[in-house]
This record gives sequence, structure tokens and C-alpha cells, in this order.
Amino acid sequence: MLPGLLHFPALLLLVFVGATLVQLCLIWGVFAVRRPLPTAHRPPSAVRRPPSTVIICARNEAANLLRNLPAVLDQQFPGEFEVLVVDDASTDATAEVLAAFQQKHPQLRVIQRVDKKRPGKKDALAAGIAAARFENIVVTDGDCRPASPHWLAQMTAPLATPGCEIVLGYGPYSPRPNPDFLNRWIRFEAAWAAVQYFAFARAGQPYMGVGRNLAWKKSLFAAVGGFEAHADLPSGDDDLFVNAAARRDNTAIALDPDTFVFSEGKTTWAAYFRQKMRHFSTGRRYRRLHRLALGAAGLTHTLHFGCALLALIFGAGWGWVLAFYLLRLVSVMVVLRPALRQLGEADLWPFLPVFDGLLAVFYTVFTPAIFLRNHSRARAWDGRA
Repeated sequence: MLPGLLHFPALLLLVFVGATLVQLCLIWGVFAVRRPLPTAHRPPSAVRRPPSTVIICARNEAANLLRNLPAVLDQQFPGEFEVLVVDDASTDATAEVLAAFQQKHPQLRVIQRVDKKRPGKKDALAAGIAAARFENIVVTDGDCRPASPHWLAQMTAPLATPGCEIVLGYGPYSPRPNPDFLNRWIRFEAAWAAVQYFAFARAGQPYMGVGRNLAWKKSLFAAVGGFEAHADLPSGDDDLFVNAAARRDNTAIALDPDTFVFSEGKTTWAAYFRQKMRHFSTGRRYRRLHRLALGAAGLTHTLHFGCALLALIFGAGWGWVLAFYLLRLVSVMVVLRPALRQLGEADLWPFLPVFDGLLAVFYTVFTPAIFLRNHSRARAWDGRA
């Protein structure tokens, strides 16, 4: 046996304890923080709100628009608003569906794009922002449905606070009537991402949001140069824009259930994998501090579980391993219970010990896949992203 292996159990235990301590610092020092921020709330119906523009980029979304667009058009907004749909070179019946809606809803405007030169929706979204009549911009997708007729009023309410320029919303995936494991996992992973970006925003380091549910000032988009800094990437119209534009003092969060926007999750693991590869490809463009913080969170999460497993195999102080493992697990269960309840995902809490461990597998699989894949695969897209 090599002499170095004699020290392996001690080194393994040291790495495990160090990773676990970092995790505990994140759990209690970031995720448990309740620093107040401007939050979305329901304004009195008599109080008029500044005019706002809802932008939806749609590519071959005829069926989704039939289902979801009425919920956007029928918002109970105490002020003037428009819904601007950018038809991004659709080849289905999207144009016909939008024309029929326009006959009944004068607040609906449509921009027709006949030539799609680049993957992703950045060009379409930039065209919509340029054409928006109002300063307050709210973005969502054709396959998304607001949870409430008060969604628009509440998402734009924080923008009336002096200095507030961007509002981070939550976009959960709809639970299925008889949810399978994939549906539960997709919902948990979206909720976990929201716990992270809301927590970091509360800690003064907003780093991302989701394009299914975001609001911002039109002038802010111009101030950061739009999407030019990452125009070469198909994705990033949401998280990279937020990463460039959001700061401690200009960011608000929307946590009221009326501000949620639901969409349907993928139904196969292959489709889910493709979606996550596309989404995760933008992380390398985050600000350095955010890359370091998120990298440390993911790495120590993986090391915590990986070293715990190896400790059982090599007998590296399993008593200490069990104690620190349970300490972290109890911390996660305690801190995430109110967070999941606030996000409307309380039914996922009993599965947390399993999902928490699977997150380590999640980080292990996706991080190397994203950074090692070649340039052509980095540009892969499904025509709707």
C-alpha cells in the first residue's frame, strides 16, 4: 500500500468537515436571511399605477397562446397597459391566433418578425423592448400563465419605489394531478433556484432571475447595453441581463402567490437535460463574485455528499461524518420549510432529504457537461429558447 493512502481517511474527513461548514455558513448566513427588500403587494384598486408593457416572445406558440394569453389580457390593472407579442418567425398558426385576439382586445399589439437569424429570443425581445410604449416592462413567455388577475399590478408595484428598477419574480412549474418523480424534481429544482436567487438578492447580491417572470425599467435595459455583452449566446436574456443590471439598491422581489407565473415542465428526462444544458451555459458569464459564490456552493454541496459516501467506504471517522451530516440535513430542513411554503411547494418538503442528495448528482453531471462540451453544442437550441 502506498504511504500516502494511510493519510487518506484523515484527509477525507477534513475535506468533508470543511465542505459541511461552508454549507452551514451558506444555509444560515444567506438562505436564512430575511433582509427586507421592496416587495410586490396588491395596491388598492383606486390607486392608479404607471402604464406598463407586457412583452411575450412567441415562436410556434399557437396552442399555448390560446390557453394562456387570455389570462394576461384580462389583468385587473389599475392603469393603462399593453400586451406586446413578438411573433418570432413562427411557422404555425401563431399569426392567426394573435389576429383573432386583437379583434377583441385593443390593448394587444403584435410585431411580426419574418426572418430569424440567430437562435434564442434575444433579438425578438430587444425588438419588443424597443417598440414598447411604456417605461415599465414585464416579460413572460407564451407557455406561461399568471396565477392571478392581479399579477401585473403586483409585479410592477415595487417599480414605484424610488430607486427600484428591477423586480425578480418566481416562475414555478405546474404540479401534475398524479405527479411522477420527474415532475416533483423539476418543481423542486426550480424552487431551489428561486431560494438561491431570492436569498442572494436579500443579501445584497442579486445575480439572476427567470424570463418567465421579470419586470424592469426600459431605461435600465438601455443603460446596460441591452443584450450586446452576451449576444453570442442563445440563452441569457433573463439571468445575464439581471446579472449585469441588478444591484443591492435597485432590486425588488415578488413573493406573493398572486405574482407567480406557472408553466408546464418537461415530460421526459431527455427534454429536461437539453433544457438545463442550455440554461446552465450562461453561468460562466456571471460576474466573478457570483461565479465564485455559486461555484463554492455547488462544489461544497457535492463534496459534502461525496466525502460522506467515501467515509462510509473507508471508515473515515463515520461517527463525526454522521454528526455533521445530520447537522446540515436538519439545518436544510428547518431553513427550507418556510421557503418552500412561501413558494407554494410545501408538498415537496418531505422529499427534501432525497432531493438534497440528488442536487449533488445534479451538480456533478451538469457542470462538467457544460464546460467540456464543444462550441457547436453550446449553440444548440430547440427553436423556442
